[in-house]
Formats: sequence, C-alpha cells, structure tokens
Amino acid sequence: MKAIKIFENTNPEMSDAKEFAASMLILSAKARIYWRFVVMTDVIWSYQIPTAATDGIYIYINPDFFVGLESDSQRAFLLGHEVGHMVLKHQQRGSAFEKRGYFRMVKGEKIPFSHSLYNEAADYVINADLIAHGLEFIKSGLLDERFDRDHLVDEVYFELQQEQKDKNTGDESGESSDSEPSESDDNQAAESESAENNDESENETSDKEDSKKEGSSNKPSDSTEESANAGTGGDGHDVHLSPQYAGSDEEIEDAKKEDEADLDRTLTDGIADQQEAIDQKEHKDIGASKNVGAALSASQHRKSAPLSWREELSDLMQNSGNGDKQTWSKIHKRRFNLLGVITPTLRGSVDKLAITVDVSYSVDRDALSQFMHVVADVIDDLMPSEGALIMFVSDHIAGVHEVYTGSELLDLEIPAGGGTHLSCTIDHMESEGHNADIHLVFTDGEIARSDAEKLVRDDAVFVLDSVPCRYVREILEQTEARVIVADDESLAA
Repeated sequence: MKAIKIFENTNPEMSDAKEFAASMLILSAKARIYWRFVVMTDVIWSYQIPTAATDGIYIYINPDFFVGLESDSQRAFLLGHEVGHMVLKHQQRGSAFEKRGYFRMVKGEKIPFSHSLYNEAADYVINADLIAHGLEFIKSGLLDERFDRDHLVDEVYFELQQEQKDKNTGDESGESSDSEPSESDDNQAAESESAENNDESENETSDKEDSKKEGSSNKPSDSTEESANAGTGGDGHDVHLSPQYAGSDEEIEDAKKEDEADLDRTLTDGIADQQEAIDQKEHKDIGASKNVGAALSASQHRKSAPLSWREELSDLMQNSGNGDKQTWSKIHKRRFNLLGVITPTLRGSVDKLAITVDVSYSVDRDALSQFMHVVADVIDDLMPSEGALIMFVSDHIAGVHEVYTGSELLDLEIPAGGGTHLSCTIDHMESEGHNADIHLVFTDGEIARSDAEKLVRDDAVFVLDSVPCRYVREILEQTEARVIVADDESLAA
C-alpha cells in the first residue's frame, strides 16, 4: 500500500496474540470476504487510537480495547467492522464530499456534509451485515431497525441529516440541549482537536468526539455515561480517519490508484474465497449484500472502462453507431450510485446528438456547467455531421438550439426555473423530424415516473447531477434506465 501510516505500530506482537488468532478463525468461518481483507491489510496496534479505526487502507486498533471485548466473536466483529468501511471505500468517499464542500444538492439547497454523521450512517449498514453473518454485536455499536445491510450509506446519511435538520428546526432556540450536543458543535470541537493532534486537515473528527458519537447508539441520553469508559470496551468502536498521501499531485494520484487496485483485487479474491468455502459447506451462504455487490461491480468496471464520468460519457458517445442496433447492459440495481454502467457493443460514427437539459431550480448548476464543458469537448472530437440538438426544458421547452462546435454550445445562455417535464423533447423531435444517434438527458432525476418511462422507451441515457435519493433511485431502477452520475465524488466509493 502507498498511503502513509498515520500511527506507528507500537505493539506488533498483538498480531500473534491468541485473541487475534481466535477472532480470525471465527471471521474466516463466518465472513470470509472480510477475513481476506484483514489478511491482506496491515493491522496497526496503537494506544493513540482509543478504540479502533481505519483510514480505508490500514486497520488501527487499541490493544486494550481489543482484549477488553467480551468474546472472540466480538473481536471478529470489530475486525469485520473496520473492513466493512474499507470494502465500501467510505473514507475515500467522505473525503470527496468534504473536498466538494457539501453532500448533495436537493432542490437548489446544498445538504451539508459531516464526517461523524457519515461514519454513523456507515456503521448502521456495516453492523447489520456483520450480524447477518452471525458475528456477535458489540453492545456499544450502532443499530437501527430502519437500516439493513442492503441500505446505501448515502441513503442512510441523508435520512439522518434530515432528521437532525428537522430536530434543530423544531428547537425554539435553534440549539441542541446541553445533554445532547448539536452536530455543528460536535464538528467544531472535533476539527480543533484533530488539528492539534494530527496536523492533518482531512482527519477532521477527533477520536474522542467520534468515540462519543459511536457510543451514543440509539440512546443519546446515555452518551455521557458510555463515553466515560473510553478505551475499555465500553464506548463506541470506530473513529474517523482519512487516507494520507505525500508527494506531488501526480505521485499522490498514482499512489491512490495503486491502493484502489490492491483493494479491488482483495475484494475479488475475498468473494472467490467465500464462494469456494460455501461450495465446500464450510461457510453459510447468506448472499452478498447489495453494497458488496455494488463494490464488486464498480471494481470490475474500473478494470475495463474509463475511470471518470467524463471519460465514460465520452466513451459512450464515441461508441454510438451510425443507426446500427446496439446492445446495452442493463443497470444493476443500486449500482449506479457508484458509476453508470453503460456498455455499447458496436462502434461507429455519430451523425446527430440530442441533449435534453433540465433547467429547473433544483438542478446543481456546478454539475451542469461541468457537463456542458464535457459535451463541448466531445462535440469537437466527434464533429457530428448533423450537429447537436440542445433542448432546455422545465415544465415546457424553454429553448432549442442546434450547435456544431463546442464553443457554440458554451456560448448558449441557459435559462432557469419552472417545473419538470423532460419527455416533451421527444414529441418535439418527432414533430420536427430529428433522429439522434444518442439522446442524453441531464437532470437531477426529480421527475415523474411516466416522464422517465417515456424517456427510457426512447433509449435516452440519464446523466444525473449527483447521487440520487431513494425516490429517484427507485424510479430509475424500476424503469431500467441507463444512468451516468456526473459527480467525481460518486466514484470514490
């Protein structure tokens, strides 16, 4: 691995301890995928970690906390818990949201991002998966019957964040009570302490603050009592860390790609290990969670397709043929939150592009600007003989333009406002006799099911401005829409 180890391994002998060996045997028998990750990962034992953590590359464990757990099965649960974050690349994804400055754009409002709350959302999903594997839950961890092993972490985060927002709105003073610190206060304290201890801007949530957050479980009133037991096994068992790299921008990017490739290989090997164990009746078959399936799909796609949505969009249009019938892979359920899976099998030239642009207020204008620049570059590369038909739409067609160069596209003034009725562009193209090789629809996905169905029947490809919420995802899944997420951070999972 190329990432920097944040803490020194002060107790390497713990990897030979009987407690560690016993927990690894249990993990191998009940959650072979996670066992494979621990085998292939450096486990760093350090008292600088109050409980346990991962930066997505290494596993960090406090020796006393590990030994102090009630059973070997709980110790296996702890190892599996940290691995769960690694499998789903939650640290990398969180760093990407932090870099962007917000979590998601919803109806023109930027939903804020909090590392501690995102860590909490991830814990609900991971813990549910480990329990399904038959491992013993650590009592101070987080569980919520609303969230199971198949929930997306982003989906859980959004629900938690909205709950928090509603609670703060309902408070007359606008502040949380003394017994339950607000998220903003929690984060400010976390950022201050992290800057002092680690001098790393990405490790924004301090160990102690996150430890308290984990210990709170579903009983916020108990958080003070539980956090008093820090380091003894009585508090939460996970803190936030982010992967750290050094060198030039190019060296850092190369190192990240190498680490990602190593993690992908480990995931593939782990799934193969588990399937072999299931076939030999050595492992119970509970089925892979949707999250693990999506992570595997993403790793496989990275091996054979472009690494960014920009390249993917370009590849899509480069592969669109001269009226030839093309075969497309269907979208895998829950898969498009990582990256669009669109695989045309025939190559050819492009005569005409059709691009429907949602100009309603809820669309992320930054993402729209990026999309337009990518399309402009592609138009200049492909030089479609009949140009590109650009249709700005709200609840009606707000403007139609034909462009032949990227500069013409970027010179267009984009309107804003109104509702959303995107499929009206299909009627327009039919009435005007436009036949496009490919029809792209840029939108936030906040459309009616009937609207989506009509666009899907027309073989339109949706380009979303961000990772969709549950409502949007359900519509796109049920209509079997082809999707690309125009969001660099969506590839960090």
